[in-house]
Amino acid sequence: MISVPKVVPYFDLSFQHASPTVLRRMRRFGDTESFLHLITQIRALSPQAGIRSNVIVGFPGETQEEFDELVDFLSRARLDAIGVFGYSDEDKTEALTLEDKVDQDVINSRVELLSKLVDEFLMQRAEERIGEHVRVLIEDEDTQEGRAEHQGPEVDGSTFVTGRAKYKVGEYVDAVVTEVSGVDLIAVPL
Repeated sequence: MISVPKVVPYFDLSFQHASPTVLRRMRRFGDTESFLHLITQIRALSPQAGIRSNVIVGFPGETQEEFDELVDFLSRARLDAIGVFGYSDEDKTEALTLEDKVDQDVINSRVELLSKLVDEFLMQRAEERIGEHVRVLIEDEDTQEGRAEHQGPEVDGSTFVTGRAKYKVGEYVDAVVTEVSGVDLIAVPL
C-alpha cells in the first residue's frame, strides 16, 4: 500500500483491545507485541504515516489487569487518533450471551480514565510531528484549516496553515509543522 502513489499513508487498524484473552473472547487475533510490531513495520516504511484505531473497554470478562494491558499498549503505540468506546450489549451478537458482564459503573469509569489518557497520548504524538513536512488539503478558506495526509476528515485532528497567503478549498499546501494546539497541528507554508 505504501508504494502506491495515490494511496495516502493512513492506516485505520481496528485493534479493539490489546489483551490476547479479551481479543480471543471477541473472536479476534493479536496481542500487544504483535500490534506494536505491525506499527513498527508501518513506520519503518512510512515514518509519517497516520495510524488510528478504536478500542472497547468493559468487554465481558475484562479484568483490571487486562484493562491495564490496554492502557500500556496505547501508551507505547503512539497512535495519531484513538476512539474509546464502552462495551454495550447488541442484539444478535455472540457477546450478548457471554457471562461475566462488567458492571456499567466500572465500564464508565474505565472509559473516562482511558479517554483522559488517550487525550494525553494524542497530544504527545502531535508534538512529535513538530518539524515534520506535511502536505495539507485546505478545507476551510476562512480558518485555513485542512488535513495532512495522516489525518482523516471529521475523526482526527486538523492542520491549520498560517501566514499571509490565503489558500482556496481543495488547494494543497506543502508546509512544516511548527507547533500544536491539542491534537491539531499548526504549520507554515514552505
